[in-house]
Amino acid sequence: MREALPFPARINVELTNHCNQRCRLCPRLGFTRPLGFMDVALFERIAVECGRHPTALWLHFLGESLLHRDAVRMVRIAKDAGVVRVGLSTNGVSLAVHADALIDAGLDRLECSMDALDREGYRAMRGRDHFERVVRNVETFLARKRERGSETPLTSIQFMRTLELEARLAEVAARWQPVLGPRDFVMTIEPAPFGGSIAARVAAGPDGEAGRPACAWLFESLVILQDGTVTMCGADWDASAPLGNAGEQDIASIWSSPELQRRRRAHLAARFAEVGPCAACQDWRLADGRGYRNLAEELGAAAAR
Repeated sequence: MREALPFPARINVELTNHCNQRCRLCPRLGFTRPLGFMDVALFERIAVECGRHPTALWLHFLGESLLHRDAVRMVRIAKDAGVVRVGLSTNGVSLAVHADALIDAGLDRLECSMDALDREGYRAMRGRDHFERVVRNVETFLARKRERGSETPLTSIQFMRTLELEARLAEVAARWQPVLGPRDFVMTIEPAPFGGSIAARVAAGPDGEAGRPACAWLFESLVILQDGTVTMCGADWDASAPLGNAGEQDIASIWSSPELQRRRRAHLAARFAEVGPCAACQDWRLADGRGYRNLAEELGAAAAR
């Protein structure tokens, strides 16, 4: 029988749920929860506890992390607290002005959302006309890494795996591979339905619907929203079934709480309807990480066949 890890292996921390884009594959326009920015003291509390465990912090959930005026400072706080791996996702609109500061802060991993190869496709995907600016900012960031001889943060250029993109995978690789560092890569991501809130095709799960397994997220990870609310996964993006608040409780106590243990038991017994948003959720198909693919490796494997 599957058992939960002693402490989450990964925690997504939502620095803010404000955003400067309107992406068609993001549910945030449907928020009923308030918009805001995480308090630095709350973040430090989270980082200090996570620094005592082999836990990765990913500074992003729904919102643009670099809109938080203390985002770079928070990266440094996490690294100073001993967090083993700190990652951050950005839409790149303001990336260039933070390039040196993010490198200096010790950021381990940076994900730059691009999602399109041209201006028209970008507007259709992200709802804003930022294409040229984002391309320039990402190239500037990669150039600064080269000039400084830094391989960190390990950087990926992200493309959502839409039907439109499928026919252009080789073109994506040809456009971005030449400007990447030796450890950087282009990543494609299967769009998540966010518990049915987004009309997205979903990659096949490990055993098909009839053999639906317990969702890995319940046993390995948590999400902490900008106000400290803790949720069990990204499918509960509007916090309809919260587990507690990281400003009032230790993460460890939330992780081992009777309620989260009840949800895990329900999943193990395939009683998904007993766990709030899980009944009709399809996001479990992506919980093992299969939706994230290194494009160069994928194309290389295809060419070798």
